[in-house]
Amino acid sequence: MGRTKVGKPRRERPVNETHEPELPLPGWPRSHADSELTGPDEDECIVVTVHGVRHYLHATTARELQVSLEKTLVEYNALCDNAGAPRV
Repeated sequence: MGRTKVGKPRRERPVNETHEPELPLPGWPRSHADSELTGPDEDECIVVTVHGVRHYLHATTARELQVSLEKTLVEYNALCDNAGAPRV
């Protein structure tokens, strides 16, 4: 641990990992994951919020996230089919 300089604000550690809460938060599913367009004065154009952490993305990055999630959900549904579990 290093010393904090007098008068210098302390930086919070970034959130690197989140997990689903044990009980659904009020307002599920939007309280767990949501997306919206940003304002015209921001460089990025889409904000994705997961468990309260806001991620500002360019549209191309958001699109790649969508492609990746879709691929993963297809794989997940195949596992569900093999196990006789409900699909998402």
